Amino acid sequence: MEAKKTVAVYVRKSREEETEDTLQRQQSVLIDLCERNHWNYDVYKEVGSSQELDRPELQKMISRIKLFHYDAVVSADQDRLSRSVGHLDQIKQTLVNAGCLFVTPSRVYDFRKDDDDFISDIQSVLSKQEYQKIKARLIRGSRQSARDGNWLGKKSPIGYKYNRDTKRLEISEDAPVVREMFNLYIAGLSTKDIAYKFTQEAVKTTMNMLWSSASVSRLLSNVAYVGHSLYGKTIQKTVDGKRTVTYADKSEQILVENTHEPIVSQDLFDQVQQLKKDRNSRPPALKLGKHKFSGLIRCGLCGAIHSFQGSRYGGKRISSCQTRTYSSGDDYTVCKNSGAKLSEFEELFYTYFSQHVKQLEQYVDLIREHGSSDVPDYTQELESKQKQITKLNNDIKRIQQGFMMEIFTQGEAREQIHQVKQQIKTLEGQVDELKEQGNITELDRVELTLATMRRFLTHGDKFPEREVNTILRELVEVIVYTKMGKEFDIKIVMK
Repeated sequence: MEAKKTVAVYVRKSREEETEDTLQRQQSVLIDLCERNHWNYDVYKEVGSSQELDRPELQKMISRIKLFHYDAVVSADQDRLSRSVGHLDQIKQTLVNAGCLFVTPSRVYDFRKDDDDFISDIQSVLSKQEYQKIKARLIRGSRQSARDGNWLGKKSPIGYKYNRDTKRLEISEDAPVVREMFNLYIAGLSTKDIAYKFTQEAVKTTMNMLWSSASVSRLLSNVAYVGHSLYGKTIQKTVDGKRTVTYADKSEQILVENTHEPIVSQDLFDQVQQLKKDRNSRPPALKLGKHKFSGLIRCGLCGAIHSFQGSRYGGKRISSCQTRTYSSGDDYTVCKNSGAKLSEFEELFYTYFSQHVKQLEQYVDLIREHGSSDVPDYTQELESKQKQITKLNNDIKRIQQGFMMEIFTQGEAREQIHQVKQQIKTLEGQVDELKEQGNITELDRVELTLATMRRFLTHGDKFPEREVNTILRELVEVIVYTKMGKEFDIKIVMK
């Protein structure tokens, strides 16, 4: 090796190796070896599974080997490169093609030589067997720990915190958010509605949860919230260097009941599961059905979104509010806001909406009378939205880091990144809109709004329900609906 000058030092620890100084110890030994031999070296260091080939630092090193940057690769052992026989063969072939040696503290391998290649193959098989034995012991130990009621998840569910001393879950300050989520679903909100509500109201958790329909649905199905622990629900396998996740057979799963304090009652949890099943069994067309007032009518007593239902006498009704308020244990009261015929609601809505149109017409006349041509200044609002976009872009980076640290699965990371990108897209649209509005006068802006409102009053009944809903959402923030007796009242909050 005297003629060899430049080497690549590869250092890896698996995610299961929790000792923080594992990498540092490997690196110190290997660098000492390089310096004793007066080699120039580059260090490639990472945390990753020996069963995966697409590790970032490994791939970076391999790409430079292919360009003949190195005379040798230095590592603690060949299982640091891979424990997969197939993957190791690929790496060895790359070294052979580049005329690159493989060096460990105890031996120098030249894989062009049959003897070295043979010894390497034997070590690879033994390493694979050792890995399988270690893995089997870990699985047995984990299963027994699960049966003992210990929490084995990589992260605690929202609403709980992990006690390292007892190895059990304890209720955290996020528990009220979980209870509200279950109650809202029973009250008639969909997972999408709940995600939207929590996002709009900036509901925060200690884990900085990003709300989406999928994440809400997943939380609503988590048996941890009734005090149980489920282990072995999914199986992770590595196929062709890619990690795949499949659901395990129920006979292989371990359910241990009453391992920690529940956040919701078993009765409420069962109701939610049945309701999810019923909703998921509805025809797609029914799920997508939209009324002109969908998502706009909010309860004047509790703020929940009202839904619609068919009447046995024909026509549609606004449903009574079903929001539950829990006092203690399973005791609760139901919101007293009752329902109404949709036709009667529409009549009152159009009356009030027409009044808003008249008020806006008076405002236009006032602007014209005073000859105002002021252009609104949206500088501060634009800066605020740009800061939000920057923060969301940083959130994406944190989610990616969370995936690398196995805080999130690939699916969870993808879903959360998609959710953040949708928020960025919305904000960018608002930025473009503000910039456009900044180029028109207040009179122009109000006249455009007034034209849309008149178009809705004149031709709204000729448009499809979904299109009318889109128009209304551009004009109306919310319609507050209250009915305590026979009479009801509404308040239209315009944008």
